[in-house]
Amino acid sequence: MKKLFILSLATLGLAACSSKADYIVLTGKVDGLNGMPLDLKLVGGEVESPIKLMPDGTFRDTLRVPTNYYTLIDPQGIQIPLYLQQGDELGVNIDLSKMPLTVKFTGKDTIASAYLQKKADFVMELQNSEDVQQLFAKKPEEFKKGLEQYAAKYTDFLKKAKDLPKDFVKKEEKAINYEMLYAKSVYERAHKRYSGEEVKLPKEFADEVAKLDYDNAEDYNTFHTYKELVLNNLFDKYDDNAANPWGKLIDHVKGLKSASIKKDLARYFITGVSAGNADEINQQMVSFIKEYVKDTAAIKELDKRLKSIERTKAGSNFAGFEAEDINSKAVNYESLKGKLVYVDVWATWCKPCLQELPAMKALQEEYKGKDITFVSLSVDKDKEAWKAMVTEEKMQGVQLHIDLGAHRDFIDNYDLTGIPRFFLISKEGKIINISAPRPSEAKIKELINANL
Repeated sequence: MKKLFILSLATLGLAACSSKADYIVLTGKVDGLNGMPLDLKLVGGEVESPIKLMPDGTFRDTLRVPTNYYTLIDPQGIQIPLYLQQGDELGVNIDLSKMPLTVKFTGKDTIASAYLQKKADFVMELQNSEDVQQLFAKKPEEFKKGLEQYAAKYTDFLKKAKDLPKDFVKKEEKAINYEMLYAKSVYERAHKRYSGEEVKLPKEFADEVAKLDYDNAEDYNTFHTYKELVLNNLFDKYDDNAANPWGKLIDHVKGLKSASIKKDLARYFITGVSAGNADEINQQMVSFIKEYVKDTAAIKELDKRLKSIERTKAGSNFAGFEAEDINSKAVNYESLKGKLVYVDVWATWCKPCLQELPAMKALQEEYKGKDITFVSLSVDKDKEAWKAMVTEEKMQGVQLHIDLGAHRDFIDNYDLTGIPRFFLISKEGKIINISAPRPSEAKIKELINANL
């Protein structure tokens, strides 16, 4: 009996010694900083943990985070994929003195992270040698063959890797599957963009995409590409022509079972709260966001947006803008005061903007000689493309171009989250409607007539 008791104690001791720690030790050093500040963060799943750098560039952190894929990132461009398991000890040494930067892993748990680093290089090399744009431009059957070849190369790369943990290999197989599913899900849109033709996804691929479960919390927090699939599925429901384009999206998120997915998706609605929405839509969105989002940083961002919208209420002073005409001559809004001003913020690459051109021309003709100025304000990066379209389309009214890179205040002042966008400004420089009806909408004439 005594022997059995001693054996039991020994077994308990063995179990205690062999149990894995519930934390990860992450160490490393960043060389070549040359006084440059670095804001390192470990991001993955629901984790966003700052990594504190010592003056000599070293760091050491004990992280109580789940086993998962992570990325060590810095806003200035560092992006290092990692796979961390509880109980791991991993060193990450980064050398910024050479470009591209070099990364060396040290410690007893380097295999999976080293594989991910090699995989990132492999994917970049593969995409450079086999143009992804050409793949999406292929006809459906050719696309099917091309994507299957891509999948085979990804799988072959994984099979050639040695000594990877079995559970990690299973995750990588699933990651490859999601990457291919993502390509299938965007094929129709991408093909139209690159070839100008509308096509249908091969039935076999379409069936795979249709069967995808968009409410899997574990995969959402593990696989970046699965998260992209969930986001695309959500925003594909956005209908710009609907009276309340956000209502359908809110209902969809509320209908999900996963609390963590709801919480994360709700954050994406913050940028949708805009002066371009009707008040009741913004109120619905704010209520929805506050129901699911509780972290301080996100709520501060929401409050910032709401204050921006408040500044653009009807009756507020219009902050104006500075732009250039087609001859590169500076034009200030102050020179347009004294008349009603209808501003169209647009770009040559924006299809909804171009669809409004005929209605804009008709509106200008109808109000010719009246006390109103029509301003078309392009936000094109390609200034020459703008000039060419103005000439080709024989566009009337005041044609201006604004460089948003040099005039970020224009975006902030008018909460410019998308185009086309239309402003109606009074003769005295007061905002009548910072998200006025489009030229194709009958309501614009009522608004203009009421303020002439």
